Amino acid sequence: MNTATDPMLGEMFGDMSLWQSMLDRQRELFVEMEAGSRLGFVSREASGILPGKRSEGVRVVNEVPMMAWEIENGGMAARIERFAGISSTRVDVLLVADQEAMDTMLAELGGDMLKTIKRLIRRGNIMFFLFKNKAQLQDAGYEDFLESLGLAFLGACR
Repeated sequence: MNTATDPMLGEMFGDMSLWQSMLDRQRELFVEMEAGSRLGFVSREASGILPGKRSEGVRVVNEVPMMAWEIENGGMAARIERFAGISSTRVDVLLVADQEAMDTMLAELGGDMLKTIKRLIRRGNIMFFLFKNKAQLQDAGYEDFLESLGLAFLGACR
């Protein structure tokens, strides 16, 4: 996908350099994550992933843009990729944001984005899907990141 020529991408995720700056500011949360760990963001409306639908019942008719975050060269990098549905995604964690969440994230990109995402998850504006089990996520170093989003990761007992 060419972010320069696709107007939908510009509207949906805005300036990717702003996302990258935010990830660089939050670098400490990602230092324990292993290279290749990946998260994705897609629009709920564009993807057709709706609350209450089982993941195997979700079909994306057209490919839609996905903002992917991937650990590479010791840091988290942001880029736009194609999303053709849950069954073909190559991410460990998928965050599905409704339009209100997309607008809020873009408006608050210069602030503490992870607190914003946490708030939007709690309000139901962002759904999340995990594609690895708890042990795999722990081995990949996701614990601090998931806890920063308010997602109980290992429970009260370790």
